[in-house]
Amino acid sequence: MKKCNVIMTIVVGCLWLLSSDLSWAGFDRYIMPMSNPVYTTGGALNKTFVRPVFIYQHLPSKIDTVVDKALGLKDLPLDGHVRGFALQAGVAINERFSIVAVKDGYVNCRPDNILGDHDGWVDLAAGLQYSFYYSPETDTSVAGRLIFELPTGSDQVFQGNGKGNMAPSIHFLKGIDKIELAGALGFVIPFDSSEENYLFFDSWHASYEVFPWFHPLIEINHFYTIKAGNRSKYIRKLVRDEGLGDAIAKTLGTSKEDDLVASIATFNGCDLINLGGKYSSEHRNLATMAVGARFPITKWLSIGYAYEFHLTSKENALISDRHYIDAVITIPFCLEKLFR
Repeated sequence: MKKCNVIMTIVVGCLWLLSSDLSWAGFDRYIMPMSNPVYTTGGALNKTFVRPVFIYQHLPSKIDTVVDKALGLKDLPLDGHVRGFALQAGVAINERFSIVAVKDGYVNCRPDNILGDHDGWVDLAAGLQYSFYYSPETDTSVAGRLIFELPTGSDQVFQGNGKGNMAPSIHFLKGIDKIELAGALGFVIPFDSSEENYLFFDSWHASYEVFPWFHPLIEINHFYTIKAGNRSKYIRKLVRDEGLGDAIAKTLGTSKEDDLVASIATFNGCDLINLGGKYSSEHRNLATMAVGARFPITKWLSIGYAYEFHLTSKENALISDRHYIDAVITIPFCLEKLFR
């Protein structure tokens, strides 16, 4: 009997979904990007929304560092996974201007080798967005965004270093019937260049409305280290005083693990992490691809899933692949209308 009730509930739910009026015109029919969660959330449109997002990330089996040869290894073994949860949001002042909160949340880091298990909060980042070209008639929007990140996070999960940064960027959206093309280009500019890297990023999104309730998508993200930091003083001193082996042993399992990784890694971390290490520019490029879909349930709620994987060498980042599950809850008002 219980099994019949469950089956009936699923059937009724599917029939309701297929029969729901999800057809709408203008910008409302376009979806939010999934990957590069810090720098593309919200896209080029100014909306009032809340986005809970869960990320499950596999760490690479090995990472390239400057101490590999000294330890008699080709690459240092790592492996393991990271789980993270965040709650992002936007508040539309009007159709052209909004406030966005793009980075927060809690992370569990569970490496299998070398590094220890750590939990902690990520840095906080928020800012402003203005659409300087907004044309619902041509399904086109171009917006400028300025995000400020504060070093409020936990160093155990590679956060909290430096004095924060700002990220100016340009976001665009172009609709062509049922096709959506979107993207973003921007920079990450640290306030302390010795602790964080200067970065350039570009993200590209394409999706298609197969059904009103099914939008498959593909996205490509690219990060480029323009200038590396110099975050290695602590480890250099420890190596000089204790020797390489003892320095690594004394650092592992402590809050200084992030200093160790930053000082020996030959790459920047990933979109969530700015290592700021001296050798971060040896492998400047990090590129990934994400494939997935969004499923609009109602006009105010959609859920999404995407799988992201490496296009550049896995040894040159702290991400091997990643799963996203999120929900976008859109609130159909802006502050301008609220106070009329």
